[in-house]
Amino acid sequence: MDLHTRLQRFGGPIESVPEETVEADVARGRRAAQRRRVVQTVGGSTFAVAAIVATVAFNGAPTGGTGGPSHPPAIVQGTVGNLELVRYEGRQPNNFTIEKVPEGFFIQKDYWGGLTIAPKSVENPAPDVDPSKSPMYDPDDFSGKIAIFLEQKAHRGDISGETVAVGEHRAILHPTGSTWQLLIAVDPKVYATVQVDVALSREQILELGAGLRVHRAAIDRMAAGN
Repeated sequence: MDLHTRLQRFGGPIESVPEETVEADVARGRRAAQRRRVVQTVGGSTFAVAAIVATVAFNGAPTGGTGGPSHPPAIVQGTVGNLELVRYEGRQPNNFTIEKVPEGFFIQKDYWGGLTIAPKSVENPAPDVDPSKSPMYDPDDFSGKIAIFLEQKAHRGDISGETVAVGEHRAILHPTGSTWQLLIAVDPKVYATVQVDVALSREQILELGAGLRVHRAAIDRMAAGN
């Protein structure tokens, strides 16, 4: 191909990108940003997802200040209104025992290191539902849900918030963006975190944390960095 022909090709019309392609890219970017916000530590280190516990002996107090808000506002996300905690009547997860959940919620995801608790309206999606376009159906998207996970303390460093008691353990009620996290020191190396992105009060968050248990094997696995 001679130089003249190449210049004509380079100067030709630019093909437009279909509008649906642009919208899909924007949606993926928003979901990725949301997952980074809820699955990263304050210092930016990604932590492993796991679960909450309130029965393991605690050998040291979590770091962080005590000057946080005594009554943080209830968290309202999407169409989820003020909620009531009720006794969990479903099948218990493989590695956890749950006493309370918000009324009308179910376990959307259960794996060795964590749980996603979501409204029952997304429990049985229709065959044509696309979680990439309807993130409430995506168990890895925590918007409008409760996420429970373990993380290594070394990934957190100092944490600001209100120091509270959850069962026999000390914890920190920590704000992060529009959500709240309850970090409970369940092991010298491990926090158990409840991340709340639904309309629960301070007292309800503490009650939810006090009613959850995790098997020791999951804590040991997280402490070992596995």
